[in-house]
Amino acid sequence: MRFSIRTFADGHWLLLALLGRLPRLRLPRLRLPLMLFALACISGITLVQVFGDRTPPPWLFSLMAAIGVLLLWVRAYRRYRLIADTPHAPIAATPQGFAAISGIGRVPPEELPLRSPLHYLPCLWYRVKHEKKDDGNNWQTEHEECSDAPFYLEDVDGQRCRIDPEGARVEALLCDEVVDGDKRTTQWLLIPGTPIHAVGHFSSRNPGVDRPPLRVEVRDRLAEWKASGHTQRFDLDGNGELDLQEWELARAAALRETHRERAASSSQPDEHHLCAPRDGRPFFIADHPPARFVKRLKGQAAGWCIIFLILMVFTGWLYTGGASW
Repeated sequence: MRFSIRTFADGHWLLLALLGRLPRLRLPRLRLPLMLFALACISGITLVQVFGDRTPPPWLFSLMAAIGVLLLWVRAYRRYRLIADTPHAPIAATPQGFAAISGIGRVPPEELPLRSPLHYLPCLWYRVKHEKKDDGNNWQTEHEECSDAPFYLEDVDGQRCRIDPEGARVEALLCDEVVDGDKRTTQWLLIPGTPIHAVGHFSSRNPGVDRPPLRVEVRDRLAEWKASGHTQRFDLDGNGELDLQEWELARAAALRETHRERAASSSQPDEHHLCAPRDGRPFFIADHPPARFVKRLKGQAAGWCIIFLILMVFTGWLYTGGASW
């Protein structure tokens, strides 16, 4: 069977369209698995088109496996460099976007701390895993639960950043384990007052800047006054209705009050927020310096690189006739 690029494109337009839309996928964790699946389907169908009933040479399978491992290595190395090359900075000086911050974990103001399910301890975050032994005496996970309530990180300058742990990889050194017969419960905690290190998407906003336009605020204030009857204080002639002059007095008063509120809010400090990046970059929270996590990522990248090199050497050996099918 003769193979051409046109035949390939016409026959696999759906898979090619999937590959083209993967960078726009809003679920970043699914991008790589879907890409590997699409490439595997395209490679398999292409082999059928090219070779037909003939058996493909073994080095082609080794080469496809090497390409898949190469993608895994690129992903692992990218995550490693992102964490390793992102310096920590004071919250007030942290740039917008992907950033790393450090400080002391604090409970949100005017809120009670979370309570851990296992020992009812006050905490910032918890993760609990329930396991049970199977017939082979091995622990099998029944279910897990993880908190997603926000907490604050306060640096040495007193600046605070709101941390939203949803979607984060959280590593906690404090771990408790309770075994009751064939059941085991393991709990990890982040405790208030402990040093916290976080890497993710950082953003800041000022309450005095992020407000609706002035005319909208004045309009809404006048509508509120009218609904509550507060505009009657501007009814100078006492006829129960506001004429044009009285309505202008009410509008001027609403404008002055709005300006006063804006001036007061503009003096408030910026509000900082750290959450999961939307583009699939790592989101990491830990109660220990990230060096351990960075070392682990470096080891994963090195492992995939070694596997890729081994597969390429094996592919070359097969291609030169080192083995027969």
